[in-house]
Amino acid sequence: MSAIDLTLQIISKIYIYMTKVDFADGYNDGRFNVTISTGIYHLHISLTKKEDIATYFCGVITLGELDFGPGTFLMLNEAHTSTTVLQEPISDKVHIGDNITLTCRVQMVDKKCKGAHHAYWFREAAEESSPGIIYTDDMKKHEEICKDDSTAQTCIYTSTKRNLSLSDAGTYYCAVLACGKIMFGNGTSLEISSIPGKVLNSINPLFLILVLSNIISMLIMILLVAVIFLYQVGDADALTYTSVSFRSKGAKQHIISQHTDVYSQIRS
Repeated sequence: MSAIDLTLQIISKIYIYMTKVDFADGYNDGRFNVTISTGIYHLHISLTKKEDIATYFCGVITLGELDFGPGTFLMLNEAHTSTTVLQEPISDKVHIGDNITLTCRVQMVDKKCKGAHHAYWFREAAEESSPGIIYTDDMKKHEEICKDDSTAQTCIYTSTKRNLSLSDAGTYYCAVLACGKIMFGNGTSLEISSIPGKVLNSINPLFLILVLSNIISMLIMILLVAVIFLYQVGDADALTYTSVSFRSKGAKQHIISQHTDVYSQIRS
């Protein structure tokens, strides 16, 4: 398990082909349980608490090498909460070198919490990175717009991330600290194309048509050259075969004639 402080904590361990599960201190209170089926290990958490909010990983040690799965992020929603955190999805395709703006909308009903909150951005680590949630230090600066009405206060936080690279892909979470509580948004998934957006925008459709037509012309020329070459090779083989057949026949007649002369001389 990786908590908000980004440290890994061992919950339980079990040896393959054995059924005994050993729970670490702090997780042996009966709320955590592991059930085992064929090749599958299920972790059950009952009577969840705020402290259970974390990313849970399944790790396997084989021949001294430790491998982790992608992880499962557990988020708890409070009943009758006075604060709602929503994130807007990214609708446009994103490419290397582009800039994106992430939006986090916070709505608060409790008057005591109005204006007394802060927003932070976290990114869920990719599979090839270290497990856990990474605080995006380059997104600390964001714009805040708050509006009050008779029932609630709504604040919109926007943060821009510039010059994207493939390593920036992942799920970004907006975390709001209000009234001593941390609440996460629903997350914004960011997928990045390896083709730079500037390159795609600068390509003229007419240029693509010309390139495609040139490729087709080259293929036709290669096909014609191959057909002509095969035709010429076939004619050369036919001429060689005729020449060899003619010489072989002449040699045979000469041998027969020689044998006849020798036989005649012996009888006489």
